[in-house]
Amino acid sequence: MLATGREDKRSVAESNKPDPESQENDERVEQLAKELADRLRAMPNRQELTDYAVSLLKESNEDAGAADQAAAMVERAARNDPFNPIAFAIPLFVVGAILCATGILAGVGLGIIGIAVLMVLWGLIVAFFSRFRREKPKSQS
Repeated sequence: MLATGREDKRSVAESNKPDPESQENDERVEQLAKELADRLRAMPNRQELTDYAVSLLKESNEDAGAADQAAAMVERAARNDPFNPIAFAIPLFVVGAILCATGILAGVGLGIIGIAVLMVLWGLIVAFFSRFRREKPKSQS
């Protein structure tokens, strides 16, 4: 047990060190920035082009962030059940209550209210088991 704790400490310490690929990326970005600055200095309207280059970099960074966020949302949606029975039961309960209030269609209204109650129960069961299923892998690791 102590050995695994030491391994974890080493892996955390090693993860804080910059890796060679990261250093290569930093050097490449610095090289590209210097090349762009040199080219911009040689142009007559360098201030406008500098502003344009900065805006392009900001837009590409925002687009990359939006793409990452969209991918995370798609992954989260794929893990969750898209159908929420509790949310569907609320309008059924309202419709059933209105039909019961008319008096003429009370039997149909009670049937719809019964379906709404079953959907609420189904939603609670699904929510309980999906939460239990998500927590189970976390406790094993």
